[in-house]
Amino acid sequence: MGCCEFIMKTILVIINSIVILSGLALLVTGGVYLSKAHEYFDVEELNEYSSDIKPIAIPLMVIGGILLVVGSVGCCGAISGKSNLLNIYITVVILTVIVEVAVCVFCVVKKDAILDASVKGGEYLVNNVYYGNATDTDIAAINSIQYLLKCCGTTGKDSYNSSGFPRSCCDDYTYEDATAGNLNIGLSCGDAELYTDGCTDAFTQNFNNIGLGIGVIVGIIIVFELFCVIAACVSKKHDMVA
Repeated sequence: MGCCEFIMKTILVIINSIVILSGLALLVTGGVYLSKAHEYFDVEELNEYSSDIKPIAIPLMVIGGILLVVGSVGCCGAISGKSNLLNIYITVVILTVIVEVAVCVFCVVKKDAILDASVKGGEYLVNNVYYGNATDTDIAAINSIQYLLKCCGTTGKDSYNSSGFPRSCCDDYTYEDATAGNLNIGLSCGDAELYTDGCTDAFTQNFNNIGLGIGVIVGIIIVFELFCVIAACVSKKHDMVA
């Protein structure tokens, strides 16, 4: 095997290894997203909103699974030097790029609907607290969201009535299952700091940041895949593999 053959195969193996790891990362991210959705939408009235989470989580897992398969075929083709495997690899990668672009476009189209559903869900929970209709599940959801996003109400502490705001609006609050159903309403945080950001803005910012991060990752992966297709085609053209 010449130097060029070795370099080309090494590049293919390295890039496809990255693709495999990226696929695993997207699979895990999508799985965690789905498994954690019930913490925020485990309320009967919010079940309809939980279905809007799936258009993001499921495509992530689909892309992750496809990347895992494509990366594995690419690595095997490069290592074994089998021309048939590289033919399959080239075809699958091209189809994968098309699917990935289509999924990304779909997610962009669904973005506003998902944000709208999430905002409505948060407003529903805060309104229940405001009017004193919150169940233990509602309260646990509010505490969990405010604790994780470091926010208070939908637009700040004024989202709640004059009796005060939940303790989870304070930065010294620690979410625990045993006390998650308690609001511990108060008018101040004492020595602790009060979260001034509303959860609507906090969620929107986190959602956009995550979406941007995923978009960048998928874009980089697509570039890698196209490079792999070119490398595989060059390898076949110069008979670098059997």
